[in-house]
Amino acid sequence: MARTVEDTVKDMGQALENVRKLYLEGIAGGDARVAVNKYTGHRYTQHSTGVEDGAEGFLKFFEPFLERNPKREIEIVRIFEDGPWVFCSAYQSLNDGAARWVTMDMFFTDAKGLILEHWDTIAPYVAETKSGEDMVGGPSDVNMSVDTAASKSLVLEYTKQVLQEAEHHKIDRFISEDLVQHAGAIGR
Repeated sequence: MARTVEDTVKDMGQALENVRKLYLEGIAGGDARVAVNKYTGHRYTQHSTGVEDGAEGFLKFFEPFLERNPKREIEIVRIFEDGPWVFCSAYQSLNDGAARWVTMDMFFTDAKGLILEHWDTIAPYVAETKSGEDMVGGPSDVNMSVDTAASKSLVLEYTKQVLQEAEHHKIDRFISEDLVQHAGAIGR
């Protein structure tokens, strides 16, 4: 039986739960002020352009956002934590689909699981991608029995060799033939 996002949340800690609640209570639920004060720590550094640091910076962005977008459907598609880090992928449909977005967020948390820092990337949702895959489709479970040290090492080497050192001829050493490409403009 496939695990759901809810199953993953049950097995994770407070940091993951705080990220989930910031998204669902603060943004989807429209209670940004309560959520940012409840789920962020003694400082909040926002690494996204256009959003200032601190709870007030969060509110300066999200309170007008909530007013402009009274209808918000937000689905957390994938979420997992690794130590103080939480990674979250979400689908957002605003105002009955007038705007649809896919976000990938990374959060750094304190020892109590409160959010201290946030990075994100946001892309318009594309129904027909170049790869033929849905931008948010596919498995949403997180297999924690995987050798995460080996996975981290592989991603680090890919980042260094292919992305930083531009050794593009090595890409096949890092990308599985079973890769599911979710980016809208990238094919298989």
